[in-house]
Amino acid sequence: MRTWEQNKTAINQLWPQCQWTDEERRLWSDDLSSVDQDVLFDAARNVKRNNDTLYPQLKWFREEYRSLKRLKDARNPSRPSSEPRPARVDIAAELDERTKADLMLVVDDATVESHREVITLIADKAADLQIRMHTAYRLVSYLLQRLGLDNGGRIWS
Repeated sequence: MRTWEQNKTAINQLWPQCQWTDEERRLWSDDLSSVDQDVLFDAARNVKRNNDTLYPQLKWFREEYRSLKRLKDARNPSRPSSEPRPARVDIAAELDERTKADLMLVVDDATVESHREVITLIADKAADLQIRMHTAYRLVSYLLQRLGLDNGGRIWS
């Protein structure tokens, strides 16, 4: 199990030229020290792979961490199988349609560069119970297809 100290060292080694101010250090520590450090380590390595720049952005770490954490949680549900399933949540059709219409404006303006932020926005709306899961899935599918990023439902091509 990794620690925040180990991850700070890794981040500093991945971006050795970066000179952090005291306030930047506090901001990064406030946002990242309390998260799952094993997931954060993987997120940092992915950020480096995808954004080979002299200076990292905290936003990149938060987005990549959130994405990896969702994947990890989906693979390893914390609820034991013997525990009863939670009650079904029903989102009103009119709220679903209204949120879908708002998100379609964002989806239609999305670019390849901004598609991750749009997917995160859609996922956040689903998590906040403002849109039904199948509607969110259809929006993401449409976005990826529109941008030519879909691969026929395959994870690996």
